[in-house]
Amino acid sequence: MKLVLLVLAVTLAVPLVAAPTAEPPAAAIPALSPDQLTAALGAGTWLIVEFGGEHCIPCKAMQPVLQELRDTLGDKVVIRNFWIQEHPDVARAHKIMVMPTQIVFDPKGTEVLRHQGVYPLAEFQAALAGKGLS
Repeated sequence: MKLVLLVLAVTLAVPLVAAPTAEPPAAAIPALSPDQLTAALGAGTWLIVEFGGEHCIPCKAMQPVLQELRDTLGDKVVIRNFWIQEHPDVARAHKIMVMPTQIVFDPKGTEVLRHQGVYPLAEFQAALAGKGLS
């Protein structure tokens, strides 16, 4: 009886915490649909697309890097995700073999830089500066 009361007392003393929501944070990098990707490639601006997956651990590791690039580069570039599991045909068309793959497109929609795997921020920034995007 004493054990039941002790467990009950401890249980009642622990504050209830709301479960985290499934919604991404406001600063998350949005994902493109195939039509949106086509439109973005023809929009006349720099575009960085990370081809990966929502549940891919290296892809998740890249999200803060992409957010930092977005914050640093501002309106000079559009940065988006593209979920290849949802659209494998588009991934094949872009010759995606590894998750994540980051592709940088110039304002003409031409691929000017490709990297596979996790891309450290400093290296990514240096590569972008080499392409005139800093």
